[in-house]
Formats: sequence, structure tokens, C-alpha cells
Amino acid sequence: MPLLLTPNSLLSVQRIDTLASSSWFGGLMLVILVALALSVSVHRKQYSLYVRNLINRQGRVMNYDQESTSTWAHLLLLFVVISSFTLLIISYYPQAKFFLIFGLLCAYLAFKWILIRFIGYVFNLKVVTQSFLTDYFVILALFGILLLPVVCGIIYLPQTPNLVWAILLSTLGIIVLITLFIKLLQIFYAGIGSLLYIFLYLCTSEILPLFVAVKIAQMW
Repeated sequence: MPLLLTPNSLLSVQRIDTLASSSWFGGLMLVILVALALSVSVHRKQYSLYVRNLINRQGRVMNYDQESTSTWAHLLLLFVVISSFTLLIISYYPQAKFFLIFGLLCAYLAFKWILIRFIGYVFNLKVVTQSFLTDYFVILALFGILLLPVVCGIIYLPQTPNLVWAILLSTLGIIVLITLFIKLLQIFYAGIGSLLYIFLYLCTSEILPLFVAVKIAQMW
């Protein structure tokens, strides 16, 4: 069975309630929450600035607070976000292995990061590309964090109709896509000619990785 979340699968797949009772799951959720708390406590001001700059494009401040920068805190937040997406997948496909899905998602995000940087290098847009990368991963982090309570609900409340979770997931996904598109226009649009860059970006860094991921999932 392919590991692919489609509207039909979100509505029709019958979840099993053994995941919530698994000993490893409770421990994993505790680790995720602790990792989130540690990361936010270390970079509270910096993360707040990221979000403000995401909301308010005008007067954007690119000189982020560096005095408390710690790589391990960023890695903890990345762990939380990827774990959130991984748990979403295995909540609907319990036969999937957590570490396998986690590793595949890491590879997918790394591939997208390299691809976006490569596009910026090819079109000599390295500065604006770096700005977009920052916003991209801020949006991704917010999406992953907001997804956590939804995932917990899917796992711990199996009696809730699948339609409820499908609506919540679809709403979050649509908001993320709209936000990404708005930021894409805000950062890259500089006239009619720049629409070509935006089109090429959407084809290479959004559609292509998704197409590859779907093909790999269908091989299963």
C-alpha cells in the first residue's frame, strides 16, 4: 500500500487504536514536547522575530538576534517538525516504520533545500533565495507545530469521525500553500519578467520533489 495521504485515504482508512497504547509512542511524544520546549526557550526572541518578519514583509529585519544562536536548538525544532509529519503518516498507516519515514522526510527536505539554493545560484538570486528559504522553513516549522495537536487527536481519539480530521488537515494545508505562494510573490516578484523565475521555481522545487516522492511512495 503506498504511503500517500489522499482525500479518499483520509476518509476511508480505518485507524487502529493500538498506536496510542504502544510504550514507545508515549515516550516519543514526551521527547518531542521536551525538544520543542528547549528549542523555543533558547531561541524565543529569534523565533518571535522570524514570525513577525513572516507576517510583515514591509520593513523586514534580516539581522536576526545571534547572541543565543545554538545549532542544537535548531536541530531540536527540526526534529519536532519532521516527527510531527512522520506521526501523521503512521497514524493512518500503522505498518510504516517511524525511523524509515523520518529518514525519508529528512532526505526530502534536504533535497528541497539544495534545489532552492541551486535555483538561486543559477539565476543569480542568492540574496532573495536565502530570504525565501528562511520564510519557507519558518512556515514549515509553524505547520509542524500546529499539526502536533491534530496528530494527537487522530491517535488518541479514534472514535472521532475521519471527516473532522480531514477537514482540519485540509484547512492547515491550504493555509500553508496560500502563505507560501504569497511569500513567493512578495520576495521574487519584481516585474513581469520575474514571473518566469517564479514559474520555474514552482516546477523545479515544488512540483518535481513532490512528483518524485509520490513515485517512491507508490513503489511500496
